[in-house]
Amino acid sequence: MRVEVMESKVNKKEAIKHILGKMPLMSRVAQFNSIATDVHLEYIEFKVLSYEVITKEKRNRMFRQSTKSKKIIMLVNTYNGYSQSIDNIPNTSKKYIAKSCIKRSKIKEEEMIEGVKTQIIYFIKDKSKQENLDRISFQGINVIDIKSIYKPYWVADFKGKNILIDA
Repeated sequence: MRVEVMESKVNKKEAIKHILGKMPLMSRVAQFNSIATDVHLEYIEFKVLSYEVITKEKRNRMFRQSTKSKKIIMLVNTYNGYSQSIDNIPNTSKKYIAKSCIKRSKIKEEEMIEGVKTQIIYFIKDKSKQENLDRISFQGINVIDIKSIYKPYWVADFKGKNILIDA
């Protein structure tokens, strides 16, 4: 399957070093020097959602109300649901990946889009309250673009638990 992938910065040896560096020394001694096994690369799908938020500022004049349009880009992890606002879309390259190496998303796309919309509305309303701007009303939030990109993670099996490390 050919997908857009973020570039990996950590190789397999560095990932194993990172895992062993995070384990306390006494834990390694007490567990008879058990190490992380089955270290392999998996990809998690991230959705890049572009929204257009249209707001109207209420003024004392009846006919001169200004409408503003702002573009917001959100990056959503489809595996755990974490989302964040970003300024630019991350650099990607096209790559062939086996379907078995891609982690399945736990969130449906429709639920994700609506959840991010409510998050944006809540954030803008909260920000307007902090700045004492009670005159702002929402006209609409429209989805402009949805794009899928994949981020690589090193997955290691340690005592029956999976450990994820950014690649």
